This record gives sequence, C-alpha cells and structure tokens, in this order.
Amino acid sequence: MRWQPRRFKSAAVVLAVGLFWLIAAWPTNWVVAILGTLPGVVLIATGAGQLLWAGDRQLCYHMALAGPVSAVLAAVLGYWLGLWESLVLIIGGGATFIVAGWALRVQHPVPVDVSPPTTRVKLLAKMASDAALLGFFINCARVPRGAAVDTDIRELDVIGKAAASQDWLHHPERLHGVVAPFESPQIERVRTFGVDYEWLTAASRYTPDPVLPGIERWQGHVNNRTMAARILRHGEGRGRPWLLCVHGYRMGVAGLDFQLFDIGRLYGRLGLNVMMPILPLHGVRRATPLTGGLFLDGPLADLMHAQAQSLIDLRSCIAWIRSVDPDARIGVLGYSLGGYHAALLAAHEPDLACVIAGIPMTDIPATLWQHLPTAHARYLEARGLSASAVGERLAAVSPLIAEPRVPQARRYIFAATADQLIAPEQPLALWHHWGEPPLQWYDGSHLSVRHEVDVGPFIDRALAETGMHA
Repeated sequence: MRWQPRRFKSAAVVLAVGLFWLIAAWPTNWVVAILGTLPGVVLIATGAGQLLWAGDRQLCYHMALAGPVSAVLAAVLGYWLGLWESLVLIIGGGATFIVAGWALRVQHPVPVDVSPPTTRVKLLAKMASDAALLGFFINCARVPRGAAVDTDIRELDVIGKAAASQDWLHHPERLHGVVAPFESPQIERVRTFGVDYEWLTAASRYTPDPVLPGIERWQGHVNNRTMAARILRHGEGRGRPWLLCVHGYRMGVAGLDFQLFDIGRLYGRLGLNVMMPILPLHGVRRATPLTGGLFLDGPLADLMHAQAQSLIDLRSCIAWIRSVDPDARIGVLGYSLGGYHAALLAAHEPDLACVIAGIPMTDIPATLWQHLPTAHARYLEARGLSASAVGERLAAVSPLIAEPRVPQARRYIFAATADQLIAPEQPLALWHHWGEPPLQWYDGSHLSVRHEVDVGPFIDRALAETGMHA
C-alpha cells in the first residue's frame, strides 16, 4: 500500500465526466436523456464518493464498470449527442477506467513478503479490469438478509457440531467417503470452436453425509447431479502424462476454458493428454442462467456441499484416468477457484505427479467478506456471521487446514501482486502452509494471468521438473 489519501483528488475527473453526461444528454430527447442519466449518476456518485471518502472498494468496482459502459454508450448515442460531445465522453470513459485502477493501486494492500506492483498505466488497466468484473459479480450475487441469515446461522451451527463430533479434520474420509471411478460414463465426440474433443458425462459420485443440512436443496439442482468433463487425448491416451485442468469461478464453458488453459500449448505442443472437468453448478451443470450461480453466493451451508462435491468429482476424474491408463503420470493445474480445489487435491491424492495452484483462492469466506458491501458485512457480523466464524465451520474442506500429501517438490504456486479478486495474502498463506515451495509472483492482475510472460515458463518448468512432458 503506497498511502491512504484523505481525499482521492483524481476522482474529480470521474465526477466531471458524470456531470458532462447530464449536460450533453438532457438537451436532446427524453430517450437519450434517460440513457445518459444512468452512467452520469453512477459516475457522479462514485467520483464524489472517492473524492470525499476515499477507501471504499465498492466505489472503485462500480467506477471501473461504469467507465467502459459509459464509453460504449457514448459511441452508440453519438448521433444525438454530437460528435465532440461523444468524443469527450468516450475519452472520459477511458479516463474513468484508469482512475479506478489508480485508486485501487493506491489503496492496494500487499504483504511485506511480496514486492508491490508497479504503477504503469497498463497495470492500472489490468486492476480496473478485475474491478469491473467484481462490479458485475456483485450486482449479480445474492446477499443474504432476514430469514436467509437465520437459516445460514442455524445450518452452519449444525455443520460445526457435526464436524466436531465426527472429527472430520483428522478423519476426512468420514466426510468424503471412498472415491471410485464413474459408473457407466458416457463418452461422445464433440467439436466446439474448432476443437475436437471427447465429452464425458456420468452420475456424480457425491453422496452428502446425512448429518449435513440443506441436502434436499442441494440435490434439487438437477443438472448438477451429472458430472461432465472435456477430454483431449492422443490416440488411446496411453503412455502420455495427463493434466487435470480445473477452471475458475463463473467458467466451465468451452470458449473460456480453452483460452484460459491454452490447449494449443498443453495438448498440441507439449503433447499432454488433457482432462477438463466442469465444477459443480458451472457450465452445463449450472442452476442459474449465469454459470457458477449459487456456488459462492448461495446459502452459506451450501459452500460445504459445493467444495465437497468438487473434491469428489475431481478425484473420480483421477480414478477414471487411472482406470483407462494405469501407469499414467497425472498432474493438476487449477486457476482461482480451480486453484482452491487443486490445493485440496494435494491433501487427498498423494500420487499426483504435480499440483500447480494458479492465482489460488484459499479462503472462500475471507474472499466473500472482502467483496461484500460494507453495510451487509457489518449486518452479518452483528448476527455472528464473520468470515472467521464461517471458515471455522468449513475447515474440513479448507486447503489451508488439510495437510498436503503430495511431496513438497511437486507443489507449485503462481500469483498476482495486483490481484483484486483474491488478496495476495491468500496464495502467500498457501505457500507457507505448503512448506514454501516454488512461488512465482507476476506484476499483473487476476484476469491478466493468461497473458503474463512469467506464468507460461513457470508452468512449463513445473511440468518438466515433475516428468510431465510427453
């Protein structure tokens, strides 16, 4: 953190752009006036808020989201606004985006063990991209209140008592049961975005412990009962290493996953067999119109189901690989939420060739509380629902609690110094918990990971050092 300003003066630019929207839009017609008022009011609110009361991350999220929306809308309405007015608003939208990134950079906390990110304009844009995504997520998310909070408190109390009585921390098999390959998996050939692959579907082997609350609610997500995975393998796949690629939050769709994991490099140039599981409530398993809905923003007790089922499904994928290729070396690469579950696998699958946790979320309650609107966070904490209290009850599925069984020499982490979705403390905590294995920091954000020059070579090194090159 560079400093904490009493007033963030650069936000005056955003305030001015918002006022200019009203000046430019209202003399036209009522449709343009209404459309122009929407970004204008948001920009005025976020700009004035940061100018007078610097430090609220929610203002930065909405400022970063409003900037590009404002620029696009100005281009669309240019005929009615006028050429110069439209150009001013387009430039103002871009400036708003950078100001949001600068505000985040100024207020970005970095642990003492981590080199602070730079202040390049390119990095500010990356940070603003993270913030804009967060603004979108927050406006789509469910925030519990009233009776929903009563249910969360009651169900988390049940989970806490069950965890203590069954000692899930020291006997995780009592929670997760015995893992086995899928029963009667169906495999068909599919082509998406020019990529030919195999599409595996099978009934999920997740059977919730009867003591867990919310089982009927969770099992009511019908699509989620079926596990799905994309498979790219060379011939019959025998004799080559397999890489299990675990996607992030709000992903699980082909276009996003293929781009994130760069299958042209992993499958094509490195010659690996690749299996890409779909996490619960994502992709074809979703329970809401938007992929990933209710995984992190559903009832808090469902976090236990989400993480436990993810672990079971991923271990079933590993068991399936071993059933079709018994001598295969199997590695895991996960990003973000996928990094969380990659880290969990390291505690349950000792024979993995390597585990690479990328920009890993390692403390889900802490992440949720970091991005909650301030008033909601205070309300929940007043009811006894703090991040630490929720984390204690979900400890049985926490990668920071479970002891890793994959040897230290096979564990790798990479993370972003300017990550706005996941605080740098989280991958650093995993690094300490894992005995300080190789850790690569890059000067970028969460969303920029795919294009960072330090990440690809680090992954290649991890794969080479663990015998994962074909």
